[in-house]
Amino acid sequence: MNVAKWDAKVDLGSSLSIWICVPELPPSLNEWSRKFWTERHRMVQEMTNNLRLLALAKKIPRVEKAQVQLVYYFRDNRRRDPDNYAPKFLLDGLRKSGIIAEDNARVLRLPQPEFRLDRTRPRTEVWITEW
Repeated sequence: MNVAKWDAKVDLGSSLSIWICVPELPPSLNEWSRKFWTERHRMVQEMTNNLRLLALAKKIPRVEKAQVQLVYYFRDNRRRDPDNYAPKFLLDGLRKSGIIAEDNARVLRLPQPEFRLDRTRPRTEVWITEW
């Protein structure tokens, strides 16, 4: 079985760009809001720890001003609302792990997420570019 795994690549070309593969999909806001605060805290902490380890292993530099593009790969083609997949959970992990400096509007650009289909490897791909 071809399963998505934690991975990252750094391109130090003319402008810094980072690709990160997160081998899971974040909960929708509907799911997130139903979780008890301790469960939400545990999930953010787990994401942060995984991203921190990945950043160390792949030597991911800190990005001061970042554009973060998210691409969600789902197992099915159901219609999904982009606003129901707000990246709070993932952005907190990126910030707390030190991959991005901050997640406020002065230093973060956040285009609409993309939804794609991959029946065998659901995952989240994070594309970070410095601006």
